[in-house]
Amino acid sequence: MTEENLIETPDVSSFCPKGDVLVIAEQILGELQPVTLELLGAGRILADKMEKNLKCLVIGHNLGDIPQKLIEYGADEVYVAQDEQLANYRTLPYRRVVVDFLESLPEPPHTCLLGSTTTGRDLAPRIAAHFDTGLTADCTELDIGPYEHKSKVDPTKIGLYPNCLYAIRPSFGESLKARILGPWKNPQMATTRPGVMIPLKPDSKRKGTITELKVTFQPDDYRLIVADTVREISKGVKLTEADVIIGGGYGLGSADGFDLLKELASKFENSAIGASRKVVDLGWIPYQHQVGQTGKTVRPKLYIACGISGAIQHRVGMSKSGLIIAINKDADSPIFKFAHHGIVGDIYQIIPEMIKQFEAVQSGQGVKEVVGSH
Repeated sequence: MTEENLIETPDVSSFCPKGDVLVIAEQILGELQPVTLELLGAGRILADKMEKNLKCLVIGHNLGDIPQKLIEYGADEVYVAQDEQLANYRTLPYRRVVVDFLESLPEPPHTCLLGSTTTGRDLAPRIAAHFDTGLTADCTELDIGPYEHKSKVDPTKIGLYPNCLYAIRPSFGESLKARILGPWKNPQMATTRPGVMIPLKPDSKRKGTITELKVTFQPDDYRLIVADTVREISKGVKLTEADVIIGGGYGLGSADGFDLLKELASKFENSAIGASRKVVDLGWIPYQHQVGQTGKTVRPKLYIACGISGAIQHRVGMSKSGLIIAINKDADSPIFKFAHHGIVGDIYQIIPEMIKQFEAVQSGQGVKEVVGSH
């Protein structure tokens, strides 16, 4: 009899997680962050597929109507942890609240979701490490489905697992999608990129429960003191909230090209300037304008890509825009393969003409005939 025959393969066919879906909300100074509403939209879909509840934990101080807003956006149960020590994010106190909350539940959540933000990227791995569970970071899709594990590397895990979290994220270079699963222990955890999930429309008539939690800390939680918080004050519209984005790439030729893009952006309400990674790396424009895998994921109504080649790294951050217009001298540029409309030509001839036409329309003169253009 071989050693393999001596190993008893467990029956996991009856494995069926009973826990609900949990979203850990993010707020800053009493302002609910958009990624939380996106997570609630995704979490609602996962919970409905398993016929489970959608829970939400919000942490902070003087949270006002945030708990009720979370219900309006899809949560069934909202748990509120408020304390002066939680007014600003600090890793250890926030970790304490989350860990104590999860350990107080009769059963662990099936899935725990956080935003792939500065806060989420700091907090999520500490929670996962405490519960010795898996964590998939920076997801662009989430799903629920069965999984049959056949690998004999660890025979104790062989079997059929229903209702697994499929945490889907781009692989290296964004050329492939990786489906990552970890059904061995709950909660199954993931963080998602801001801007990729779709929030539900708020429903003021939705009913749910709001529960205040008792917050306790331990001496070790105060090891880190936040002396001051300096927040970047951005001018204009936030990139992720803009209806119109004018994106600039290496094809602009120099940083001065962004002055022309800003002039074009000024013709639209609620507009912002985006950029490819290469021009950010060159220092032509600050990082907060970067769109793509290592920048922001955006979903504006209109995206005008100026001198952007359309590399997959950039495409992943803006391909879900409502309407994409590409302007590039290179007719073979990859961006023309997925843009809704393309203009082949010199940016410094086309954009001034576009500005002139917008000004004519806004002044009530209508669109003028473009002489000498093709």
